[in-house]
Amino acid sequence: MISLKKQSLVVLAALLSKAVMAQDDLLSLIDDKNEEGPKKVYATFKTVRIGNAQSIETVKKNHLDFRIMHRFGNLYDSNLPNPINETFQSNLGFDAASDIRMSFDYGLLDNLSVGIGRSKFNKLVDANMKWKILQQTTNFKMPISLAFFGSVGYSHAPTTALYSGVVKDFSTNELHRVNYFTQIIIASKINDWLSLELLPSYMYRNFIKENVNSNNNAKDVNSFFSMGFGARLKFTKRLSVVGDYFYNAASFYKNNNRVFNPLALGIEIETGGHVFSLLFTNASGLIENNFIPYTSDSWSKGQVKFGFCISRTFAL
Repeated sequence: MISLKKQSLVVLAALLSKAVMAQDDLLSLIDDKNEEGPKKVYATFKTVRIGNAQSIETVKKNHLDFRIMHRFGNLYDSNLPNPINETFQSNLGFDAASDIRMSFDYGLLDNLSVGIGRSKFNKLVDANMKWKILQQTTNFKMPISLAFFGSVGYSHAPTTALYSGVVKDFSTNELHRVNYFTQIIIASKINDWLSLELLPSYMYRNFIKENVNSNNNAKDVNSFFSMGFGARLKFTKRLSVVGDYFYNAASFYKNNNRVFNPLALGIEIETGGHVFSLLFTNASGLIENNFIPYTSDSWSKGQVKFGFCISRTFAL
């Protein structure tokens, strides 16, 4: 009997020691998770663009993003003598391409990408850089992601087009073809289905043609600030609704019946390695250097264009 009791005590002690060890292992796992810190938020937006606007996303390290963007003519234009007839004559604007753009963006780091592109509008060649400085965390201790975007554009349009409508009593200057755009991108993934973005922006053009807003006598200026807003509503794993809007702060753009603020609304469809963006917007240009200062159509007049973007990412 005594021997049996001793054996029982030994077994019980062994079980208790294993339980203590298992508890220690669980505690160590909890400690390890605590030491890992809060997780970072990924995929705030599906691609590097929302609609017209840049998103917070950068191209992954050693990946190349190739995209083709297309913007057609107006679906409708109430300014025309017979707008409905013109709508059918232009096949809902599909017969006229207001802009076509091809671009390549390469990820130097997971948070730093560079790119080049060429647009039909103003025959603009551009180089850009996007750097994600801060990244949101899942526990909202860091509630936002923050990035810097910069772009330099060069127009290779003929000199006659560059100075069209200008009394040219000055020497031709190659720097007149250059413009600059800088932007801070502030984004937050509120939850699994809603992402929001704020985009304070600054536009500078080396050369502008003299234009006056007849409603307030304000003149166009080389440089001005613009505030952008963007959003993404996710409905399914592969389908989202997106939109963005830019408000130009310069007096020239206020109550101007010839230049308007750009607004884009559309959907994103992901199919494997492709992302299709189908958009409607009043902007003719496809990049900030063009659509922010030169949007001459209005949603209120039905001057809305259909556009799409096809992107493909390659691992290099």
